[in-house]
Amino acid sequence: MKKFLTLLLSAAMVLSLAGCGGGKDARTIYDEASKKTSELQEMDIETTAAMTMTQGDQTIDLSTTMDIQMTGANTDDMKYLAAGKTTMAGQDIDMTMYYEGGYYYMETMGQKIKYAMDLNQLMEQVKQSTEGANMESSYMKEIKAKKDGDNQILTFTADAEKMDSYVQDIMGSMSGAVAGAEDIDYKIKSASGEAVVNKDGYFSSMNIKMSMDMTVQGETVGVEMDTNAIYHNPGQAVTLTAPDLEGYQEVDPAALGTQQ
Repeated sequence: MKKFLTLLLSAAMVLSLAGCGGGKDARTIYDEASKKTSELQEMDIETTAAMTMTQGDQTIDLSTTMDIQMTGANTDDMKYLAAGKTTMAGQDIDMTMYYEGGYYYMETMGQKIKYAMDLNQLMEQVKQSTEGANMESSYMKEIKAKKDGDNQILTFTADAEKMDSYVQDIMGSMSGAVAGAEDIDYKIKSASGEAVVNKDGYFSSMNIKMSMDMTVQGETVGVEMDTNAIYHNPGQAVTLTAPDLEGYQEVDPAALGTQQ
């Protein structure tokens, strides 16, 4: 089951940020919130994902937390910081990823590496974990909205058949960064969730529960996933503190399976 972990973590980070967006209907609220949030140049997001993977009699529980900050999106001064940890079988694996000045820095399990990354490539990666995760409302068969003070609370149920294609497309687009992502077949059993849109029209929090099967090379793993995301003060300035960039060893990105 270990060969599924990297791919599943990537899927979790994408899916954990998949959000749903008075007189407007729920789909309109969703679409407008999705567009407005995706246009933010600065973001501060906290995500968590709890997963249970089952294959035959074997079960593995896996959880991951990640704090993501971004400033100067789509500019030469863009900075991106993602720090968090994965917990499995009582063991924690810490990871920090940072982008600045055309270089992507990654520290995990005592190793510190860096490699050149084009800004456009980074933005595509960010899009996969933020804007790209805001699935079109057409993937949802039902969306309901209710007022809660100044907020709108939206609950939704996804169309499982359409979600198959959506997840396959998302993970296929990640094949340059995660080797083998395009070779996995996904079967979504169910997906539902709740999102909060604040008074300014931005996502402020969201929760998604998903049940699916992942199959590769004839082996199938069942996955139960519960993900949450909190947008801290969307629309406000973000203070990003860069890590110490000394001691990183430069590597060829081709050796990591990434594409330039």
